[in-house]
Amino acid sequence: MSEDLKSRSALVLRAEVAETGFNHVSVVHLMKKSGIRRQTFYDNFQDKYDLLGYTIQAMMEADVESNIDRLNWEEIIPQVFYSAELNRDFYKSVYSSQKEIDVIGEISRHITVLLRKIIKEEGMTDNHKASDFVTVFSIGLTYTMIDNPLSHHPLDYDVIADRVNSALHFTLSNHTSEE
Repeated sequence: MSEDLKSRSALVLRAEVAETGFNHVSVVHLMKKSGIRRQTFYDNFQDKYDLLGYTIQAMMEADVESNIDRLNWEEIIPQVFYSAELNRDFYKSVYSSQKEIDVIGEISRHITVLLRKIIKEEGMTDNHKASDFVTVFSIGLTYTMIDNPLSHHPLDYDVIADRVNSALHFTLSNHTSEE
């Protein structure tokens, strides 16, 4: 399957999950909506959970890795939160209705890539303390990203992104002043 067909399948999955919920999405329906044959689907994905993993990976790569060399991190973080807000119904469904794909873990892996770049740019060594910071902060940021749209009174993405950027600046400036 070409990358174009995989992307199309991911887009169809996102739309269907947002509309009907992950539990109500069937592979047969996805194949029809995507315009792909059964064999083509199963040559590339084991099931809808495999497609879900690919979809989350593709979404996060589009938000983080594809921007990492052209935008600064203060611009990438709002992009990540904006994308989460746009895909609120998708994330709400896949986070609350299935356990086969670790949504937090998948997203956190991409946030970790961004945080490691920040640490490197700031001249912080990638030692045990830096590694602990990256692990804890990426998981916390991911939970914030997913939980906010699920709350009864979600904050606008730009408010949360500003808070995250401020927290990172605070942490980085305190680290620099300790050296």
